Amino acid sequence: MRFGEGLEGKNKAEMKGKILRLLSVDARISMQDLANSLKTTKVNAYSLFNEAAAEYGMRFIPEISIDKLWKWEFIKRARLRTKRGILAEAVEELPLTGFGEYLVFIKFSGKKPGDEEIVKAIGNSYAPQFVAKTKGEYDIVIYVVERSYEDAVRFTDTLSKNLGKYKMLTYTSRVWGSFGFFPLSNKLIEQFDIFDTYKNLLFGLNEGGRNTFTEIGKHYGQGPAQMLYAYDRLARTEILKRVTYFESKPGNSFNLVAIVKTQNEKEFDEAKDRWFARLTKEYEKRPNECIFMCDTPSPKGMIVIGSFASRSAAGRFLSTMKSGLRGTQVGSMQVSKVLMGSLGVRDFDMRYAQQYKHLERKKMVPALNEKATEVPVENPNAL
Repeated sequence: MRFGEGLEGKNKAEMKGKILRLLSVDARISMQDLANSLKTTKVNAYSLFNEAAAEYGMRFIPEISIDKLWKWEFIKRARLRTKRGILAEAVEELPLTGFGEYLVFIKFSGKKPGDEEIVKAIGNSYAPQFVAKTKGEYDIVIYVVERSYEDAVRFTDTLSKNLGKYKMLTYTSRVWGSFGFFPLSNKLIEQFDIFDTYKNLLFGLNEGGRNTFTEIGKHYGQGPAQMLYAYDRLARTEILKRVTYFESKPGNSFNLVAIVKTQNEKEFDEAKDRWFARLTKEYEKRPNECIFMCDTPSPKGMIVIGSFASRSAAGRFLSTMKSGLRGTQVGSMQVSKVLMGSLGVRDFDMRYAQQYKHLERKKMVPALNEKATEVPVENPNAL
């Protein structure tokens, strides 16, 4: 149980658990809507919200679609040119717009560098969003966001040279995130070549996702209407997936990276849908342990990162993967220490994952009747 003990504690735990689930898909939910969902008063909802936020060190931030950023980057550049200029330079501009996701794995041979050496070797690059030491097949895992595979490899090469006195093998893999997220740094957002109003909104949400649009706009010398417009445009083009949260003081302490390699593509593709549908049903009844999932091209497969209450809980999750994902080989590593960035730990409602829509179309899960997009509230904390 995540909160409290006894009958009163149990009721409180259920309400707080529901708050976490609601905030995972809409961290700007108003206190009135939160109270309505909990069937309680706004005052009670506000109190429970603050208790949960303090206990887990909840940070409210934007969840951004890395693979869709190219849209607004291209639009910005196109507006500065004539139609003829757009056509003439499209071939040059398109490859320079947008970003991709990459995972870097490092295995040392013999002596390993210390934590401070690793951080120093990474330097001031905007690319790494998460760096952690691991136990298992590799010693370091890094989540990188870069404009191209060549840029990601260049980052890895520079890191290797900066750790030149150590023997190591490095692997840089293009990945496509399909579930979950990593909190993005302001250094990276600064690299987005989008209109200033949109960038300022993302900066503001990254500092405090439940701040008012007035507060965000004032900080950047803009009005609340401009921030609201930017929010609406980024949300409707699905660049801003949602405002969500992550736990800076997570309740779970054992983090696992599972590496799935395909041995039989037909069996894997069929099993993957069934496995995700089973997870969705299972996590309706208890907190979600999944943090991040991505597809990998070489070898074909996927990587899943989870956060668990104990080693045994992680072992059970791994066992269900091995039995459920037929046609695969499943390996794992423990995340032993985070050196940079944060994991996006949250109790996410899996019905709002993109995989769920795919399962809906195949009639493998009940249809989710999502409410229509609403105008976001100015002040989510208002009573």
